[in-house]
Amino acid sequence: MGNLKDLLERANPFLLLSISIAAELCGTTSMKVSHGFSDPLFTALTICAYALAFSLFTIVLKKVPLGLAYGIWGGVGTVGTAAIGIVAWGDPFGWATACGIALVVGGIALLNKGTQEIEEARAEN
Repeated sequence: MGNLKDLLERANPFLLLSISIAAELCGTTSMKVSHGFSDPLFTALTICAYALAFSLFTIVLKKVPLGLAYGIWGGVGTVGTAAIGIVAWGDPFGWATACGIALVVGGIALLNKGTQEIEEARAEN
């Protein structure tokens, strides 16, 4: 188990963040199809997916600023969940939804830009 921990600590934090987001999307989708946790298979999948998502996210937070990491995790999770709902269950999609998704993506880009500027300024000092 120590080798896995070492590997995860050395891994690219944005790769781990991507896997964490994928696990969160799997957990959220499984929660939907668990029908209020009445299906044991999808209930177990929900629990396992969220355990993986939060475990990896904890490792990411050791190397990535909180605001940036959570902004990406929450934003991509929100956009991904909306896309899954639209495609799989016919959730409504119109101009307001499209604008909301664009604003979330724009917010993530601005968080990243702001974090980069601060990190570059720190490196110069």
